[in-house]
Amino acid sequence: MGSPEFAVASLQRVFDESQLLAVYTQPDKPRARGNKMLPTPVKTRALELGVPVHEPARIRDEAVLAHLKELNPDVILVVAYAKLIPKSLLDLPRFGCINVHPSLLPRYRGAIPLLAAVMNGDAETGVCTFFMDVGYDTGDVIQMVRTPIGPEETGEQLSERLALVGADVLSDTMKSLERGDFTRTQQPEEAEGGYTKPLGKGDLVIDWSWPAEKVSNFVRALANEPGAQTFANNAILKVARATVCDGAGEAGEVLGPVKGKGFSVACGQGAVLLETVKPAGKGWMPAWSYWQGNPLKPGDRLAAAAPSL
Repeated sequence: MGSPEFAVASLQRVFDESQLLAVYTQPDKPRARGNKMLPTPVKTRALELGVPVHEPARIRDEAVLAHLKELNPDVILVVAYAKLIPKSLLDLPRFGCINVHPSLLPRYRGAIPLLAAVMNGDAETGVCTFFMDVGYDTGDVIQMVRTPIGPEETGEQLSERLALVGADVLSDTMKSLERGDFTRTQQPEEAEGGYTKPLGKGDLVIDWSWPAEKVSNFVRALANEPGAQTFANNAILKVARATVCDGAGEAGEVLGPVKGKGFSVACGQGAVLLETVKPAGKGWMPAWSYWQGNPLKPGDRLAAAAPSL
């Protein structure tokens, strides 16, 4: 059970190393310009592999339980499925349901653990497999693998890398289940770092009152998709790279250009150099090119929202 690109490597590994009976994924959704209906990456790959694909709108439907009872799986493997698995399904397989989670549990339970690690400037993260229970990422941990986060590694880059790590961890976990030598470590009740929530549009906006390092990490976590954003001259400006630099001023104040690199902006503490940006209706470009072709000047303010008319 899985949906996004992050789950594709695990899907491939399960297909290569076991008898994969079925794939469950989110239904097709409008994901492109013109609201074109597109399948999830997991569905696309599963169909290429010739595996039966199921896309129930509700995982709790009796028809889903009846189908899974008929399949009689040894284990259900869940990787970024984005649906809460009911107890009736958790109890069905011989080994239960096992989740692949990109964090060091109990740190960052919830929807965006990978992005949260980058946003908070963590030096390391990892991948866990755990036995799912009725809680939210609270089950007993089977295996945990740690990995450092590069100082310039973006959320996208980390996701691509951890997808491969996750496939390896899942493979090891399946083999330990088969051998019967797996271990289970109970998690503390409290979620270290709290529960992470899905990002809405309002959660993508840079708060210039933050310290420069927090702004830089926030931009790094969201680069290049979905992209951190601010407003410049009443228009959305996305930012993919913002590095800490010298400078001071009012939060959001444009301090001036840095030739060949971009332009600096004051934060609540310190400043950041914007190096890669995306103006509305255009592609990503060097911030220095944007500066040369737009009417920004020192003393202007970048904002968290467009001013009301």
